Amino acid sequence: MMDDATRTEICLACGATTAMPAMYCRQCGKPLDPAHQPAPSGSKWHQNVWLVLFLLFFVLGPFGLPLVWKNPRFSRTVKMALTLSMVVYTVVLVQLTLHMFQAVTQEVNRLNSILQF
Repeated sequence: MMDDATRTEICLACGATTAMPAMYCRQCGKPLDPAHQPAPSGSKWHQNVWLVLFLLFFVLGPFGLPLVWKNPRFSRTVKMALTLSMVVYTVVLVQLTLHMFQAVTQEVNRLNSILQF
């Protein structure tokens, strides 16, 4: 019969031998008992395709492009298409903003000339 002090266990991650009653490998630090293995986490929030697209077009604009390029779920072609779409989208929004600013400025000038403050 083996004594607990002389018992060893082989790490499934790195193959190192660790004297028992250790809970973690002395070589790599991984748990020796598979029941203590951390549960695999689901996909990260920045890998959710719909969230990335929402952030890209409605929240972050071109600042969201790194989320697109780091997302493994998008192919290279989709990444390039989204980048081009974002450039066009940004140019159109800037032009609309400038046009609106000019229209408001003209209306304010017209009202100032009528009301004579």
